[in-house]
Amino acid sequence: MRETEKAAKQQEAEAAKAAKAAKKQQAEAAEKTAKQQEAEAAKAAKKQQAEAAEADKAAKQQQAEAAKKEKADAEKAAKQQADAEKAAKKQKTEAAKKEKARRQATGSRRGGAYT
Repeated sequence: MRETEKAAKQQEAEAAKAAKAAKKQQAEAAEKTAKQQEAEAAKAAKKQQAEAAEADKAAKQQQAEAAKKEKADAEKAAKQQADAEKAAKKQKTEAAKKEKARRQATGSRRGGAYT
């Protein structure tokens, strides 16, 4: 019976050793999983940062293009206004010349130039 008890104790010790080894493996697996999840979370965060930076870059580019277009439109409007003012001045000058010519022609019929 002593040998049976001895064998039982030996089996119990081996079972405890195996349980301890299993617990250690489980802890290592849990740590590995945690590290893996942490790495995946860091990777996802980095990806989100990159996407945010890309979106910010696109927004800045759109703002720059809008400002450029606004400036071009303002320059075009200023040029159109200057051209219109120039044309109006030219018309006014032409009208004054025609009026002066008309007055001179009218005055010459009466026998003298009108000044």
